Amino acid sequence: MFASAAGCSAELGRASRLQRRAGVARFASWNLHWFPDGKPGKSEPGAGADLLWLACALWWLDADVVALQEMKQTPAAVTAAERLVSELNRLSGSHYELRLDDCGKRVPQHVGLLWNAARVRASDVATVAALNPSGEPCAHQWRPGLGARLRFPGGLDLEVISAHFKSMADQRSLELRRTSFAALGPLLAATTQRTADGDLLLLGDLNTMGCDSCSPPVSAGDELARVEQLLGAGALRVVPADAPGSHFHDGRATLLDHALAARGMLELDRSTRTRVLGACAAGAPPSANRRAAKQARRRLSDHCPIVLDLHDRDLD
Repeated sequence: MFASAAGCSAELGRASRLQRRAGVARFASWNLHWFPDGKPGKSEPGAGADLLWLACALWWLDADVVALQEMKQTPAAVTAAERLVSELNRLSGSHYELRLDDCGKRVPQHVGLLWNAARVRASDVATVAALNPSGEPCAHQWRPGLGARLRFPGGLDLEVISAHFKSMADQRSLELRRTSFAALGPLLAATTQRTADGDLLLLGDLNTMGCDSCSPPVSAGDELARVEQLLGAGALRVVPADAPGSHFHDGRATLLDHALAARGMLELDRSTRTRVLGACAAGAPPSANRRAAKQARRRLSDHCPIVLDLHDRDLD
């Protein structure tokens, strides 16, 4: 599926999608690596996102909602995104809709939400300024979040946010990420007051890569442990992943992409883990990882998608 466009097409021909139980709502998150060019600036001919392969991979995930990161908003990027959604709708027979944050040219990368409007009713779609470390939605070319209130056919309703925190493994970037994480507690409190419902799910590339230049250095695992401690003082938790990495760099996988959930959200079982897919998937042979990651990095993304299923019921 993620090793080649031909492999994905074969799964499509068999109508073989990622298995899901009845009665669940499926969420995914995927950093699409400077979509559609695969880098800052324009891509060379034959490079950048393979829109048909990407649409096929999204079809296979069978997600009701996908949090997206690293989306461009140039005219060419907007056209590519429209083509991607159109192809996904053709493959799925559904009606997906895409919204990005409203920062426009003020930031080079954007966060977005893609949802299946045939299954999900979205309202109050809005940029979340508090997740930009400056507190201003589009300042310093850092990213805000994009949030929406979602309701599913079985009764599940919750606030969902797509997020992309500051990258780089230096002390300043580590502190900026901590500022974004620290904003989550007040954000949950404000959401609960506004909606009278404390169900919140945040998905995205949170860049928990540690700090190489700190003294002593902070490993990626150390940073994630600090995040869990910080969130532990509030009402949110990091949903554990089933694999040690979601992003490939220099042949090594690091867990940068996460799901954060309100602790009191009963629709998410405590034992549930986010599933990391593609070349990063748990149990995939290292040799297969390298081959798949090389091709996927070039035409899909250097990140692997993550998936999380919740009960489609209102349990609180």
